Amino acid sequence: MKTEDLKKIGIADEHIEAIMKLHGSDIEGHKATITNLTGERDTFKAQADEAGKQIAGFKGMDIDGIKKAASDWEAKAKQIEADSAAQVAKVKFDYALEKELQQTYKVKDVVAVRAHLKADAIQFADDKFIGLKEQIEPLKSEKDFLFESDKPQPRIVSGGGNQTVITDPIIASMRQAAGLK
Repeated sequence: MKTEDLKKIGIADEHIEAIMKLHGSDIEGHKATITNLTGERDTFKAQADEAGKQIAGFKGMDIDGIKKAASDWEAKAKQIEADSAAQVAKVKFDYALEKELQQTYKVKDVVAVRAHLKADAIQFADDKFIGLKEQIEPLKSEKDFLFESDKPQPRIVSGGGNQTVITDPIIASMRQAAGLK
């Protein structure tokens, strides 16, 4: 819209000025809107370009290979978890068996007794051993030297050293004169 066009229509100069101010503020508002929309467009364009690059990267990926690798790692993690659980169970079993042999059966040498036991025939559940007593009883009768005895140990009294104690001063002086101790 131009001032000359408004004058041709016959609008007074004071009205033309007011109309031009209103028109100018509308144009400035539209310019701001256009600037904002242009910025948003540029942002969306950059995002679209980035998405296109990612899509292109995905097209080059071996999805089946990635799925297989993920399932392989998952299987390895489960295997490690199972192995560690088995190791923990073995350590618990070994510790409990050693404690049971020493406290309940009064074993002198745990390693020697364990060599005679069939570990596959012993089960450990709820802090109790199943099948241990059946293997210990025959071993105790055959090789009793591996176990502490229930009988009290004989008391051995050692001698007094067989030293002569001289309390008489006369005998002591005679021994000294003779050169004896």
